[in-house]
Amino acid sequence: MRILSIDSSLGTQLLLCDAEPDAPADGAPRALRILSAQALQDSRRHAESLGPMLATALAALADDSPLDAVVVATGPAPFTGLRAGLVTARALARARSIPAHGVPSLDAVARQALDDLAAERGREAADAATVLVATDARRKEVYCAAYRALGADDVEPLTPPAVATPQAAAERLAELGPAAVPAGSGCVLHPEIAAGRPVLAQASGSAGAQTRIALARLARGEELGTEPLYLRLADAQVPTGRKRALAG
Repeated sequence: MRILSIDSSLGTQLLLCDAEPDAPADGAPRALRILSAQALQDSRRHAESLGPMLATALAALADDSPLDAVVVATGPAPFTGLRAGLVTARALARARSIPAHGVPSLDAVARQALDDLAAERGREAADAATVLVATDARRKEVYCAAYRALGADDVEPLTPPAVATPQAAAERLAELGPAAVPAGSGCVLHPEIAAGRPVLAQASGSAGAQTRIALARLARGEELGTEPLYLRLADAQVPTGRKRALAG
């Protein structure tokens, strides 16, 4: 199954890969054969970046193998960047008559953190871990949620995603216990959240992890919509009407 995965949560990631739709019989993570992988850290040039990145990725389809699906991050994330990724994914899916599947951005960061933990301490430790993901929400705030592993490819949310101050995120991490793992770009930007604990999955998202999550959820028959998850309104708002002047 050939999949294009797009994450524009903060920076921009674009991944083209081959993946088996079924999980390995031994319970190991799904293996992805990477055909093209690109990443840019600039958090304000998504629209300019995605076109050339997409052209490079689609050039890897020269062997005439069709593209089977698009996977895209659905947030929460800053409005403009997230919208650019979603529009690109939907347009490509429509042009090629293939499905587009959405995965929440924080879920992918949590899965990447658990993968990193498994590489460091073993799969058993990762399966038993709790992760607090915090990503940059700007305005001196973070998007955050807590997770644990759900098999080798997916995660289970323990709390709904929310906008929080770094202090509130730090308090949530403390409530999860001393063994809880901090992850995400928000923990790097606001070190007080981690309180000295090592931070895993420090990038804004993970196009590879979100691909594996999508495959795991599709195998369970879940619907993966591409509606954006906005936890607050965009900075720029369209005026709703002209204000009437008050009589003096």
